[in-house]
Amino acid sequence: MKAGIVFASIFSFAVSSFAVTSQFRGVNWADKRDNFVSDVLVLSGMSLSDNYESASVVAERVIGQFQEVLGTNSVRVPVNEPTVLTHLAAYSGVLDVALKRGRLLMAYWGPAQPSGPKNMDDWWKMWARLVEKYGEHPNAYFEIFNEPHMYSKDELRNLYATWLEKFPNVSRDHILLDGSGLAWNVPDIADDPRFEGCLFAVHEYTFWNMSITTEDGWKNSFKGKVGKYIDRTVCTEWGGAMGPGEKNGVHYDFMDYNQPPNNYFTAYIRGMSDQLHDWEMGSFYWPGLRDGDWYSMTKRVGEGADIKLEVVNQSGLDRMQRAWADTVAIEQPKDTSVTDSALSDTAAVDTSAKDSATVPSTDSLVVATPDIATDSAGKSVASPDSSMAADSSAALHGNVRWQRVSPEALQVFSMTGRFLGRVDSRIGAGADISALLKNAGYAGGVYLVRGGGLNAQIRVK
Repeated sequence: MKAGIVFASIFSFAVSSFAVTSQFRGVNWADKRDNFVSDVLVLSGMSLSDNYESASVVAERVIGQFQEVLGTNSVRVPVNEPTVLTHLAAYSGVLDVALKRGRLLMAYWGPAQPSGPKNMDDWWKMWARLVEKYGEHPNAYFEIFNEPHMYSKDELRNLYATWLEKFPNVSRDHILLDGSGLAWNVPDIADDPRFEGCLFAVHEYTFWNMSITTEDGWKNSFKGKVGKYIDRTVCTEWGGAMGPGEKNGVHYDFMDYNQPPNNYFTAYIRGMSDQLHDWEMGSFYWPGLRDGDWYSMTKRVGEGADIKLEVVNQSGLDRMQRAWADTVAIEQPKDTSVTDSALSDTAAVDTSAKDSATVPSTDSLVVATPDIATDSAGKSVASPDSSMAADSSAALHGNVRWQRVSPEALQVFSMTGRFLGRVDSRIGAGADISALLKNAGYAGGVYLVRGGGLNAQIRVK
């Protein structure tokens, strides 16, 4: 350890029983027709006549209520060639709002046919346009191919490898690679060394095996799809019946998922939510909103700026929130002289990666405990200023707990929001943060650094 440099040890997950993807508390926002369409995608609540402004209004209502009503911080939306190549001027209203409010996962859905993309040239053009526009945004994530069942194992691996070669500047930990088949075989893909640093996507549904009627049975089924790659996997689809409906000629009424299971639906929702929670694996429920889908967590009422989302099944919401491992309740400290007005929840986060930055001069520092990127509404939050009373130890603002640490400490996060450690900045104001991180042992790449008035992405070369 170099003199004057203090840094926290970084946890090792080489052989891990837990994921490091719990930053995703997400739902899917889907087209009423399902997302497997051959034309422009029209998300529930939207219309083909929407322009950028009207699309933004709908997105504010839908994504805002995903956060406020459901508690999400991430949303997964579909992309396809017609939407990106002919309609992006309007559709980017949705994408921009999602990025402003939290994490956005853009996932490619193929057309309504059993084969792959109709035209691979258009497929590559689609991704090139999205990467050019959003590739360096810290909240943007890319799921290259949803449920790629039309490709063999080797074909799929080579497609992914080509994508990575074409777009080398996209952070690997912002790229999700679906397992083979219907995203149900992560091990088929994950042991390829070409995918080092990437995340993987898995799906699990009842209709793939309705004979499983126990919670442990569904846990074991899910474990088989993920294999040993728990720490790099995100469940980008899982979901079950929230409202009444019929399946295979059997009618199901509203189900209480907080009670012991009495059919495959209840066993599945309970088993999946427990396993996701125990693994600390990020997830996206299918769907948060899809008009007419009895799996939908919410029902939409109204249009445009008047859209209201209503929870369909409270016990289903309880289990979805149970799946999240990073939403631990924090009680308001009893002894604090700080009021909410002493903290800022409106300061803008600097989202441009810097080759260098300097330590601001400061007498005190207040930072948040890990995963400080969003407040209770999912909005980006910058560190509050030094207006906290000198004798206060902590304060709670929304769902973000701000805690006093050493004035010399800077907190370092990966671009997925994972807390990596702290570095000592006592070399003084004006210090080069990039060099500081490099000297502290951080490898080349982009990191999110907060503290001492700094809230920025720093590139280490």
